[in-house]
Amino acid sequence: MSENALKARISALCAEKNVGLVSPDIPLLSNLSVYDNITLVSRYLTDDKDEQIQYVVERQLDMLQILDSKLKKPFQLDAETIFKVKLLRALRLQDSFTVIDRPFVMLNTIADISPVAKMLETLADYVGEGAFFDFEWNKNKY
Repeated sequence: MSENALKARISALCAEKNVGLVSPDIPLLSNLSVYDNITLVSRYLTDDKDEQIQYVVERQLDMLQILDSKLKKPFQLDAETIFKVKLLRALRLQDSFTVIDRPFVMLNTIADISPVAKMLETLADYVGEGAFFDFEWNKNKY
């Protein structure tokens, strides 16, 4: 699949329902901490109380073994941690479809999709429907 076809599929899907997007094209906000990047959606689009949001996000950070990065800025993070933060940010959009767009662009050192699958299994209580979008030449990594 070409990059243009991939972007067209993502756009079509986004038009149909709420989509939590994990993409190399959507960066973390550089002036915000990990915690603030993740909770931005929750604080502005839900009626959840701050204490409830904090409990869930800290639990998820701990589940992914990055709780110590809670107050760090994106420039202080490695690629895997950035990916995890983007994933947690996408999962904060409730009743949504999660799309992981070109994971091997964001995680270019992994040999296959198993580390991402492990992350999703770890967060199983928070993950609903989702899909991976990637280039045709990466199909052997799935």
